[in-house]
Amino acid sequence: MDDDKAFELIDAHLDRHPLNDDESDELTSWIKSDPARADAAFFRVFLHSYLRFRIQAGLPAPETSSGRSGRHLIDVSSALRMDNDRPVKRRRSVFWAWGLSAVALTMVVAFSVVAWQGFARQNVVVPDLGSLWAYEGFDYPATNLPRGDRGEVIWPTSGGLHGLEGGIGWSEPWRETNSKVAVVVDYDRQDNPWQQNDMRKFGPLSYTDVAGNSIETNGHQARTATSPRSITARRFDFRNFPESFRDDGGIGRDGSVVWFSFLAQSSASSAVNNQYSYLVIGSKDVSGFRVGKLGAAPTGNWTAVGLLTGAEVNLKTSDIPSGQKVFIVARIEFREGSEEALIWIDPALSSPPDLTAPDLRLEIPDFRFDGIAIHANHSTDFDEIRFGSSFEAVSPHRHPQ
Repeated sequence: MDDDKAFELIDAHLDRHPLNDDESDELTSWIKSDPARADAAFFRVFLHSYLRFRIQAGLPAPETSSGRSGRHLIDVSSALRMDNDRPVKRRRSVFWAWGLSAVALTMVVAFSVVAWQGFARQNVVVPDLGSLWAYEGFDYPATNLPRGDRGEVIWPTSGGLHGLEGGIGWSEPWRETNSKVAVVVDYDRQDNPWQQNDMRKFGPLSYTDVAGNSIETNGHQARTATSPRSITARRFDFRNFPESFRDDGGIGRDGSVVWFSFLAQSSASSAVNNQYSYLVIGSKDVSGFRVGKLGAAPTGNWTAVGLLTGAEVNLKTSDIPSGQKVFIVARIEFREGSEEALIWIDPALSSPPDLTAPDLRLEIPDFRFDGIAIHANHSTDFDEIRFGSSFEAVSPHRHPQ
């Protein structure tokens, strides 16, 4: 494969045009054959990401030497050239003047690591990584659960996720702020205390769509506390979110669209005795949004609801029980006045879902957010939390073999 063909495939991949197996194999071999080529691939990803960043931020695309718009990567291939025996030459132009800003440097680090992993592993779809703003895969050592005299679990009241600080896009470690704590679980261990009707015992959180595409998972997963409850919270690093998405109230300026996703499964489907476990952004006391298993939905099915001055508003519930593992994707459009939330449960992964046909659609009060919290008063597992600007960014997946 020649260099121009390799760059063309990289551009196509970054523009979300899937490569076939032969193209993937050829590109992988090209990258691995020469360190200079790996370096060239890195800078190609950087250039693509930088141009997309300018476009998303509403900035004009810089002119190339040919006078064409930088919106079309195929027209700017002269910015990255390599000869057989020479390293990549960097174009000394407005690309690099802008690209070496603090924001772009942050993008370089995140893009280079994940993009190389995507090219090195066959059959993995790499999302638009410039749009992935925050991620938590709970890749931490498993929590040792204390036991009573009869072998029963004594749920911990300290430790848990408190102080853990993995993932990307966060400004602080996890904080546990209630009487009990969430924990990290490892399904390879044999000491998991399963109840008779707990469907979680059949395997860790995962999702595969009808076409055989599987969500990428990493590490272990979080498990919320049993009664009375755990509240596990963490704030975002605003620098990872576009400035155009923020105002004095936090993330969610009018006109912005935020996508997020997560895997979840509850220990039981029933919501009897107000059992709940959900992810929340915003504030119950002012305004916000909850999605998960809610006590206000007596069926115990997966549900979404808005929050306004202490009350739940516009509750919408699905027909999928919370004891069933799910991949939940949410899209929030922040508008003047109320916001619109669209929810899909177990969508197809090969393309973005139809905005006209979500599983749940609801108006929610005008709100802003600066982090997330996981609230629960009974045991539910959560994993693979992602926030980004597109469906692709929050649903990286592996093709069937």
